[in-house]
Amino acid sequence: MIPQKDAALLANCPDAATRRRWVQRLLDHDGHTGDEGGIEAWLALGEAVGLHRHTLLSQERVLPGVRFAVDAYRHFVAQAPWQEAAISSLTELFAPLAHQNRLDTWPQHYPWINEQGYRYFRKRLSEARRDVEHGLEIALSVCTTVALQQRALNILQFKLDVLWSMLDAITMAYQLDRPPYHTVTSEAVYHRGLEHSLY
Repeated sequence: MIPQKDAALLANCPDAATRRRWVQRLLDHDGHTGDEGGIEAWLALGEAVGLHRHTLLSQERVLPGVRFAVDAYRHFVAQAPWQEAAISSLTELFAPLAHQNRLDTWPQHYPWINEQGYRYFRKRLSEARRDVEHGLEIALSVCTTVALQQRALNILQFKLDVLWSMLDAITMAYQLDRPPYHTVTSEAVYHRGLEHSLY
C-alpha cells in the first residue's frame, strides 16, 4: 500500500517540484532499473524468516485490524490536502534509528535469518533520512502558526494511532493467542475468497 499511498499524495499535489522529489518514494518501493525496490526486499525478508513468497503475496495472513488501519491511512492521504498527507509521513523521524537497531541486534537474537533478508533495513536507512528531510521542509514551510502546528501534531497523533492499531492487532493474534474470531473458531476465516477482484 505504500506506493499507492504516495501516488494518492502525488495526485493531489499541484506543485511539480514537490512531485519530482516525492515520486522517488514510489520508485524506492516499486523498484526501477538497477534497484529491485523495497517491496521486493521486504518479500526477501519474509522468505528469510521462513515464510513462502506466495503466502506473502496472497495477503491471506494479513489481519483484519491491520488491513483496516492501513486502509484508513491510505484513505486519509487520498482525502487530505497534500501538505497534511506529507506531514503524516513524519512518524518516520525515528525510522533510521529503528532500522539500525534491527541491523545491530537481529543477527544476535535470530541467527537463523539469512543475511540477505536484511536488505530492506539497509535500504531504508538512507531512504528514510532523505524522506524525513523532505517531509520536515514541507511541515516547516506550512506550519507557520500555533493553530497549524497543533494541526500537524493532531495529524501525527492520527498516524501513531494507525501504527498502534496495527501493533495491537498483531499482539492480540500472535502474542496473546487471540486472533480474529477466536471465540468462534480456531480457523483463519477472515478474507477468504477476496483474492479475486470484482473488476
